[in-house]
Amino acid sequence: MTFANPWLLLLLVPFGLLYFFWREKKFIGYSSLCHVKEPHGFKRVVIRLFKPIFFGIIFFLIVAIARPQTRYYNEETALRGREIILSIDTSFSMTGTAIETIKKIVGDFIKKRTNDLVGITIFGTDAALIVMPTMETQLLEKSLERVQASQAGYQTSIGEGLFTSITALFEKEMGKKFTIKELRNSINKEYLADYAISFIKEMEKRDILKNKLIVLFTDGIYNIGISPDRPLRLLKRMGIKAYVVAVKASDVTGVDPEVAAQHIMELQEAAESTGGKYFHADNFDEVARFYDEIDRIEKDKIVIETVSKKKDLFIYPALASLFLLLTSIFIENFWIRVP
Repeated sequence: MTFANPWLLLLLVPFGLLYFFWREKKFIGYSSLCHVKEPHGFKRVVIRLFKPIFFGIIFFLIVAIARPQTRYYNEETALRGREIILSIDTSFSMTGTAIETIKKIVGDFIKKRTNDLVGITIFGTDAALIVMPTMETQLLEKSLERVQASQAGYQTSIGEGLFTSITALFEKEMGKKFTIKELRNSINKEYLADYAISFIKEMEKRDILKNKLIVLFTDGIYNIGISPDRPLRLLKRMGIKAYVVAVKASDVTGVDPEVAAQHIMELQEAAESTGGKYFHADNFDEVARFYDEIDRIEKDKIVIETVSKKKDLFIYPALASLFLLLTSIFIENFWIRVP
């Protein structure tokens, strides 16, 4: 316990000295009980409590105005929901119908997520975080309106988009014990490196892997950056599902059709290996099934904010002082009249 005004406790010193030097019937301010006929028995014992009761009133009153408080404690603002990153392909091949289809599906998706935290990333040649996971629907909708094809470059790096989405899910953990650069390097190998394994174990220890998922909106064809199966392999190891909502490319992809078909198949297999699914945006029934699939994912506790606070405890000594005051009034004005 601490005090907001600890210097006020110095007032206890003179009152403490006064307690030991107070002689009944001689000190100014003595009780009017002194003029009453000497009581006997239990009444006498009670009346003699007046002196410690009087000083108890003063003691608790001084403690109360010194404002006792608890030590700092963390107070969480939490809800039950999901934490979702929507990763949007904004490469040149998304120009026109493809990007408009994606924005329509994403816009409808955002409106349905009343108790979920939703964030947005985009990717093309590079990848960028647009909105951190939030419940502010208007912010998400305004940000989505500004998303355009070729916004992050003309080429397509699905792997970078997925990795940026992962770092967005664990933004609070990045930059402390782990760095984005080292984590990226550790997953871009034939097998997950020790650094990535340490990252997974640390997240498991903190119990923050539940109810997180990534939804990828793309034509499934990539031509630059790390292979999508690298970050998807990390997601699989962490138990985080990745879903793909696929659209048809509106423009040239710069990739041979056979290679493009191979990329799409590999992306579908890698996404499904995480426990997620692959949907086709041009099929209304599949899009509806996509919404239902996300709704079925179990909700869990999400900490929105953690604030360090102190709790005031002055009410307890104040009540104690009031109780003793009322007791002293009762003794002096009523108890002595009891036969």
